[in-house]
Amino acid sequence: MKFKKRYIIIPIVILLIILLGIVIFIKLDRDYQRKVIEQDEAEYGNKYLKLENSLSYYTGDPDRIIYKPKMKDYFYVFEKEDEDYTHLLEVAEDRMCYSLMTPMTDDFHVDSMDRIMSSGKNYIILDYDKEKYANIGVDDGTTPRPVVYKLLDNNRCARLIRYLTQFRKRYSLEELEEMLGKTGFSRDDVNITDSEEMEDGYTKIYTIDDFRRIANNPSGKYRLVNDLDFQGESMRLNTITFSGELDGNGHSIKNVSGNNLETINRIAMFYTNEGMIKNLNIENINVNIIADEETAYQEGIFARINQGTIENCTTSGNIHIQSAESINFTGGIVGNLYGGAIRNCVNKVNITCSSGTVGGITAYRAGGVIENCTNEGNLTGSNVNGICMEYVGTLSNCINKGKIVAENFASGLVTYNLSSMINCKNYGDITSDNGMVAGIAIYNYETIENCVNEGNLTGSNIVAGIAGTNGDSNGAEGTIKNSTSSGTITINTAKQYEQEILYIGGIAGNHILGKIEGCTFNGNIVVNTNKTTYKGNLAGAKSTKATIDTNNGYGYNYDFETYYNEHWMETLRD
Repeated sequence: MKFKKRYIIIPIVILLIILLGIVIFIKLDRDYQRKVIEQDEAEYGNKYLKLENSLSYYTGDPDRIIYKPKMKDYFYVFEKEDEDYTHLLEVAEDRMCYSLMTPMTDDFHVDSMDRIMSSGKNYIILDYDKEKYANIGVDDGTTPRPVVYKLLDNNRCARLIRYLTQFRKRYSLEELEEMLGKTGFSRDDVNITDSEEMEDGYTKIYTIDDFRRIANNPSGKYRLVNDLDFQGESMRLNTITFSGELDGNGHSIKNVSGNNLETINRIAMFYTNEGMIKNLNIENINVNIIADEETAYQEGIFARINQGTIENCTTSGNIHIQSAESINFTGGIVGNLYGGAIRNCVNKVNITCSSGTVGGITAYRAGGVIENCTNEGNLTGSNVNGICMEYVGTLSNCINKGKIVAENFASGLVTYNLSSMINCKNYGDITSDNGMVAGIAIYNYETIENCVNEGNLTGSNIVAGIAGTNGDSNGAEGTIKNSTSSGTITINTAKQYEQEILYIGGIAGNHILGKIEGCTFNGNIVVNTNKTTYKGNLAGAKSTKATIDTNNGYGYNYDFETYYNEHWMETLRD
C-alpha cells in the first residue's frame, strides 16, 4: 500500500512543481514586459506629440478604449472603471501621435470595420458616448467623436496593450457592436485619419501627422481638408525638397510658434519648393530666432528656396530674428526665388531682422515671376524691401502697404531692378537712418513703368519717389515711364555715414543714364541737412547723357564723361 501511495504522490509533486514553474515563468515574463514598458516610458516619455495637440476633435476622457490586435478577429475593451484604463489612456494621449501612430482615413465608411478586421495591423479606438455629446454639434471641429488609429508594431503603446490584454475577455465584432450600439459606435460614425485616402488624385490631409508625412513622398499630391493648429510646434518639413502639389483648399496652418532656433528648427515649411503650393494660408506665425553668427540664413515661410510655383497663399503673424551679421535673409513668402513664380500672394507678417535683409515676398534674389503680390507686413532690418532685394524677371501688379524701417537701403518694392517693373505701387511710409530710400526701386537698371508711390519717404544720401538712381556709369540705361509720386520725401544727414553730396528727387535721385518720360511728382520735398543737396521735382541731378522729357524738373546737370571718367562714383562737387 505504501508503494502505491508513493507512486501517486510523486506525480502530484512533479505536477505541482511544473505548475509552480509555469506561474513563476509567467510572472517573470510579465515582470520583464513591465520593465521594458517602464524603460520605454523613461527613455521616450517626452519625445512624442500629444494626441490632444494633433486632433482638433479629440477632447480627452473617452468613454472606453478598444483594441484590435493584428491578424485577429476579436477586440479588447477597457472601460473607465477598469484599473488599467487610466494608465493606458495616459500612454495613448502622450505617445500615440506622430512617431508612434499611423493614421488611416477621415470618414469611417460602411466597409471600414471590415478593413480593420482584415488588416494585418494593430488598431485602437477611442470611443465617445454619442448621446452624451448630442447637443454640441456635428462637424464643428470640436465635437468629440470616436477616433481610430492604426498602431505601429514596435511602439510601447501596442506593447503595453498586449501586456494588459493577456487575461482579458475577447469580444467578437457582433458582441462589440451589440455592447456599444447604444453609445453611438457604428460602422458609419467613427472618425479616423488616413494619409492614403484619395480624392481626385490628392491625398487628404486632416491632421498634423498627415501633413508631416508629406516628407515620405514629397512628389505626391496633397489637399488639406481641415485647418491645422500647430500651437507650440514647428512645421518640421524644412529639410526636404518638395516637388509635388500641395492644395490648401482655402484652409489654414495656424499658430506656428517658437522662442529660439532649437525649438522651432527654422521657419520654412520646405527647404526647397520645386512643385506647386496653392490656396494655403499660414496664420498667426509667432517666431523668435537667435541666429548663428557664423551661418548665413535664407528664411522664408513657405520655402527657403523657391523654384516652383506658389499662388493664392497668405501669411500673417510676427517674426523676429536677432542677428549679429548682415548675411541673414528673411522673406514673408520665401527666402529666395530662383526661376519659379509667386502669384496672387499676400504677406501680413511683421518681420524684424536686426542686421539682415528683409523682403515682404522674397528676401534676396528673385529670378522668376512675381505677379499680383502684396506686402502688408511692417518690415525692419538693415536692408529692407517691400517685395525683394535683387530682381531679375517679370514683376507686375505688386503692392507694398507695410511700414518699412531700415538702417541702410529701404524701398517700397526692390533694391535692384534688373528687368521690368510694371503697374507696381507703394503706399507704405519708408524710413532709413543711414541709407538710400526709394518708393519703387533703389537702383533701376532697366524699366519702371506705370508705377506709383504715395508713401512718405525719409532717408539720407539719396531719397526719391520712384528710383534712387536711374541707370549707371557702366552703360545700363534706366527707363522710368508714366509713373507718379505724391508722398512727402525728406532727406536728413546720415547718423553713421558721411556724404558730402546728397540727392533728392520726386522721381529719381541721381538720373545717370537713360530716360524719364511721362512722369509727375505731386508731393513735397523737405531738406533737413546742411550738406550740399541736389533736389528737383523729377530728378535731384542728371548727367548730360540722361534725358527728361521737360526742360526743367532737375536740380543739377553734370557732364557724364568728365565726372565718371575722372571720379567714377566719388561724391559730386561743383
